[in-house]
Amino acid sequence: MLERLGGEAVPMQADRFEIIGRSPVMQDLFRELKTIGQCDASVLIEGETGVGKNLVARALHRLSPRASRPFVALNAANLNDELFESELFGHVRGAFTGAYGDHKGLARAADGGTLFIDEVSELALTAQAKLLCFLDQQEVRPVGGLQATKVNLRVICATNQDLREAVKAKTFRQDLFYRLRVFGLRVPSLRERREDVPLLVDHFIRRFAAHYGKTIAGVSKEAMAVLMQHDWEGNVRELENEIERCVVLTPDGMEVQGDVLSLELEPVTPALKTNGTAVDGSLLRESRHAAERSIIDKTLKRHRWNVSAAARELGISRVGLTRKLKRLGLHRPGTRPSLASG
Repeated sequence: MLERLGGEAVPMQADRFEIIGRSPVMQDLFRELKTIGQCDASVLIEGETGVGKNLVARALHRLSPRASRPFVALNAANLNDELFESELFGHVRGAFTGAYGDHKGLARAADGGTLFIDEVSELALTAQAKLLCFLDQQEVRPVGGLQATKVNLRVICATNQDLREAVKAKTFRQDLFYRLRVFGLRVPSLRERREDVPLLVDHFIRRFAAHYGKTIAGVSKEAMAVLMQHDWEGNVRELENEIERCVVLTPDGMEVQGDVLSLELEPVTPALKTNGTAVDGSLLRESRHAAERSIIDKTLKRHRWNVSAAARELGISRVGLTRKLKRLGLHRPGTRPSLASG
């Protein structure tokens, strides 16, 4: 969708792609998307956890001449070399223990369309070499197979790491970096576009109200003030999770009030008012503190104290969750009060 802004047609909040924003940095991103989407070169999307890199990748695909062909996604996190090769190129029956049948592989599944590799920075150096070879040859040979098959696809990758620093540290191949980054797109953090928070809040309220069959009459000024000043370390994903929680807790037909916000969203005033009655700020913070501790503790236990997995579910960065654990005094059972693995 296009909106006339400043005399120039630029993509607006994108109900077409669910990329929401009218801030200057997002207008710049929309312009880049429109231009880069039309070409067939590789794209590297960079940005913090939760900014919407996967939505940007899908938008590039839908703006491209390949839009009618498949969009296939592969998350490279936690894939060892063998599993990465099998997922990308496929395997034949008996290629390794557990290979009970032929597997087509995602590269062949994406033939004619777009292959999106998320968290590409997590690939080991040997897997990076295989990816580079594939990009150069556009040829697939399944693990354990002899026959190679040509494919024709566009590759888009994403990372939340600084790959330039990874290249310097020799944990990421320089030749692969330049091969992936024919075009580079940086998705801004939510902190860089706070003026988009009300648009996003409205979008998520509409979505979750419909999902839960409720009517939500908007957001109170006090609650919006808190949402606007929060740092959003988990970016749009964290905001999305927060609004879903608020919609669930808000009575049908009412507006979201400050007292349903999570503990981590510290109020901008010492006390909030609910139904005209002043609520003591310290008591409110204490109750939210207990609620946040309980949610994080249950999430960590569900993921067997894998901090990275828990952070992804909570919609915040691993560093952000680490800080919360220290602040809340949470630590893995059987260890001293310091962060355990993840």
